[in-house]
Amino acid sequence: MDFKDIRINRVDMIEKFVAEFDITALRFFETIYAGDTIHYGAFKVKVYETNYNNDDAPEEIGFTGYTNLRLRDPDGNHEGGIGYGLTIEESLQKTTAYFLDLIEEYKLDKGTGLSKEDFVIIPYDEF
Repeated sequence: MDFKDIRINRVDMIEKFVAEFDITALRFFETIYAGDTIHYGAFKVKVYETNYNNDDAPEEIGFTGYTNLRLRDPDGNHEGGIGYGLTIEESLQKTTAYFLDLIEEYKLDKGTGLSKEDFVIIPYDEF
């Protein structure tokens, strides 16, 4: 039996970890940080296959990517990259592009280069 065929009462969604990617973007991060130090120049993207666990929409199966590097807003909340796709590759591309756009927007809103304190790395088993 495939996990996509499993139906469990009271469960809305099941995700299966299917891929992990290391993304290096040193040239991008050189333009983001204040000063000469590049605190983070790479991050990970994990991709999960999703099964929306309901019989009303049995074909709602896709892939979702998440970044382990997150931006820390002034309130202490963390926002990372997330992307959806019909394939692993599409979700990887959308997750990475969204996250890099998010960082650029954050830098513009801040009005200055970013520092190490603007980011947080999520522990491996929490994303």
